[in-house]
Amino acid sequence: MEKALYREMYEMEARHWWFTARRCIILQILKRYLPRDNPELRFLDLGCGTGFILQALEELGAVTGMDVSAEALAFAATRTRARLVRGSVPEDLAGLEGKFDAVLMLDLLEHLDDDNTAVKAAAELLVDGGILIVTVPAYRWLYSPRDLFHHHRRRYSREEVRALIRSAGLYEILTSYYNCFLFPPAAAQRLWCKLRRVEAGADLWEPPALVNMMLEKIFSAERFFLGRISFPWGLSVISVARKN
Repeated sequence: MEKALYREMYEMEARHWWFTARRCIILQILKRYLPRDNPELRFLDLGCGTGFILQALEELGAVTGMDVSAEALAFAATRTRARLVRGSVPEDLAGLEGKFDAVLMLDLLEHLDDDNTAVKAAAELLVDGGILIVTVPAYRWLYSPRDLFHHHRRRYSREEVRALIRSAGLYEILTSYYNCFLFPPAAAQRLWCKLRRVEAGADLWEPPALVNMMLEKIFSAERFFLGRISFPWGLSVISVARKN
């Protein structure tokens, strides 16, 4: 990611609809699939960025965050007490101590050269019964200059994510498209920009408060359906898998 974006993300995450809704969905999944009576759960957020997810995970247990960016970790240190480690995935995962009840790879794999090795290495860090949560951008046909700007090497289909999970020897609990309800207008807008060759940018703009609230409620409502149904389309893919 461009270094200049980290400050923008840090200042915007706590109120921007996409970040707050995604965090709400991830927390709901963790509470659904992890034991609620264990006060000593251990969490690892790979590609933790500026620490917005880490901050929420602290309510559930002990938290470690890893990111390749020193700038991102500096921002994370101001909002969380989590253990912060600078390192690359998968190269530096072997240096982490212990095992974890949950490992998160949120919008990380698309940045890596070897996503298959990364998922396998993350799976090795799970305790028996631990869960891995993966999110990635969906559909190769949506790949655009915007992805290049954000240093995305690829976008994924649902089946490609399933193949990564199975290759790591994990039991698939859930693999679905998500950010489904907002998909039609968002996909149309991105295709229009792609066809018109609109110059890529950070696109981290904040909509008016009422619009922001409506978008957050629409996106976060998907937490009530994920795990019960598999959405047929969406801007991203989410997968939850367990180590048996």
